[in-house]
Amino acid sequence: MKVAIVGAGITGCLLANFLDLKSIDVSIFEKSRGFGGRASTKQTDWGQCDLGATIVPAQQAGFMNFMGTLCAQDRVSQWPKNIFVSQQTTDIKQPLEIFVSDKEYYVFNSKMNAACRYWTKNAKVQSNNLISQIRYIVGKGWQLKSNGVWQEKLFDKVVLTAPWPQSQALIEQSELSMKLPDFSQSWTSCWSIALKLDQLVASGVDLVYLKEQSIRTLVRDSGKPLRPQTFDADTGRKSEIWVAQLTNKLSDDLGKEGKDKAISIATKGLCELFDVPIKSVLNTYGHYWRYARPREGQKPLGILNQQKYGLYAGGDWSFGATIESAHEAALSLSQAIIMGE
Repeated sequence: MKVAIVGAGITGCLLANFLDLKSIDVSIFEKSRGFGGRASTKQTDWGQCDLGATIVPAQQAGFMNFMGTLCAQDRVSQWPKNIFVSQQTTDIKQPLEIFVSDKEYYVFNSKMNAACRYWTKNAKVQSNNLISQIRYIVGKGWQLKSNGVWQEKLFDKVVLTAPWPQSQALIEQSELSMKLPDFSQSWTSCWSIALKLDQLVASGVDLVYLKEQSIRTLVRDSGKPLRPQTFDADTGRKSEIWVAQLTNKLSDDLGKEGKDKAISIATKGLCELFDVPIKSVLNTYGHYWRYARPREGQKPLGILNQQKYGLYAGGDWSFGATIESAHEAALSLSQAIIMGE
């Protein structure tokens, strides 16, 4: 059996691993040059940063066991230990409060997309391949249009792991007379900003959840396990990289063209919270996630399973827009594909 997976995010890479355990021939098509999707890592000339999923909360027993296994394999670490919440809703600075949670928190070692290469080691990965159309040829299988050219190779099954609005568009253009389920999702965006400081700040703080503020989370990215040490290029002193993620509402309002404003908000918020001057910020990098997550309050869609045609779709959006839900989607998709044989 030959399976094509569109998208090398966490869902796609995990699915490739699950199918490989059953000796299934897997090809992955990824539009960018890297792995991880919204768990990707950015390498700049001044440092490395995780701009997508910055941490991995684990709540369900099955996922905790999965992450525990990865921890034993030295692929992930339990981090952060020092989590705080900022309740500051006025101009009066309030002290940070310790954040208490029943979840376990992890990060992937080295970089957030590091495990993706391991999970896809036996798959045929084709990066820089944008799939713009798919079509079903009766009696032969699925054909994919990559970078504007129809590929000769045919597949028995195809799995779409992109955000539902993008996957839905591919299915609707597939020339397949199939009635889609009444799937409907409205998505929201997120500005993610990396900031390199010329000094160490708040060494006892790794993660801050901010309530009722422009910034949703602040993560001391360079403090994660097995990350490169960061230095000020001019002074040689140790420095830090933080990642700020703005609220979805503010990100939607700013839009893709609001990069300068997003960086300004993140810089001001970080410096005010830790009482450091603006000039302490040496470098910044901003990334706009157009499809960050389904809007709050929307019911998860589950996976699309059209076994008759060998067509499947799923992702973190299927069960809740987290890495934990991406794992659940990969499991569900693999079971649907394997059980369908």
